[in-house]
Amino acid sequence: MKREIAGLSNLFRTEMKLLSVLLSSIKRHKHNAASVLSISFVMFFAGRCMTEAHLAVPFLRGGYSSYSVPAAKPIGLGMKPVGKLYGLTNLKRTLANIGDKIRSKRSKSIEAHGSQHLDEVLGAFKNVLNSNDIDTSQLLKACREHLKLMKSGGASLRLVAKDLESNLLKAEKPFKKAPKQGKTLYSLLESERLSGIHKDGNELENESAAMGLLWIRRSLAFQLDLFESSLVSEHGKDPGVAAIDAYETHLLPYHGWMLQKVFPLSLSAMPKRNAFISAFGGRDEPVSPAYEEEIVRKLSTLLKTWRPIIKQWRNDFELLDLEDTRPA
Repeated sequence: MKREIAGLSNLFRTEMKLLSVLLSSIKRHKHNAASVLSISFVMFFAGRCMTEAHLAVPFLRGGYSSYSVPAAKPIGLGMKPVGKLYGLTNLKRTLANIGDKIRSKRSKSIEAHGSQHLDEVLGAFKNVLNSNDIDTSQLLKACREHLKLMKSGGASLRLVAKDLESNLLKAEKPFKKAPKQGKTLYSLLESERLSGIHKDGNELENESAAMGLLWIRRSLAFQLDLFESSLVSEHGKDPGVAAIDAYETHLLPYHGWMLQKVFPLSLSAMPKRNAFISAFGGRDEPVSPAYEEEIVRKLSTLLKTWRPIIKQWRNDFELLDLEDTRPA
């Protein structure tokens, strides 16, 4: 009896050591993904013989992970010091890997989420062009999805995103009033033009769908050049240089004096290529080479999808004489 009591006492002390080791490991390898980290121990006994210590660590993102540490061998209480039953050296080694495994799963979870966002934008734009017709509903939906991606680009794209959102609202409002009349981009622009909302010539009403869609197209053309020349190619231009070049080509000719001063200033905070790619991948820190390759591949596909859409978009405006070139 005394021997069994001593064995149970040693078992309790060993459990406390295990808990101390675990908490110390969790503290060293804590991660931001989980707001609550719960811990449970399950010990399995065969009669009076402890055969295994099992550690389960549920965490918020990436599911549920479990780690098992077998005992050296089944033995009865009171034989050898119980602390050795658990193989504390092996357990410490196992726990030391927990943080790395959690961070790895968290990283994969975030990368999958970021990649999924790019997939959603790409998928939305793939449904926009049908032969030579642009589906208005799909176009507006795709631009709304893209706006989310632009907002993830940081301070340097904040003004671009704000401008895109403002013009998107202009385009969405009249379309929602008469979606059947504006099923295609051409029919939407034509019905608005026939309503007499615009002034003589091609001076567009400032709050019209045509005005909003004109500036959205110019914004996408600007972004296409920016991303293609700086992000898609690993040895391309510095994003800051690429942004100014794209601005001078696609936006500067239509900006008034004030915007010509303000807009380039906002582009001066353009991040480096790796930071840009990380942001579009939903990460704050540098991404792995494999994930960078994935982001660049999807971004390249998105730009190739944009090109024919932008071309047809411009054709529709020119056919209806709605290409307003006045400076804003």
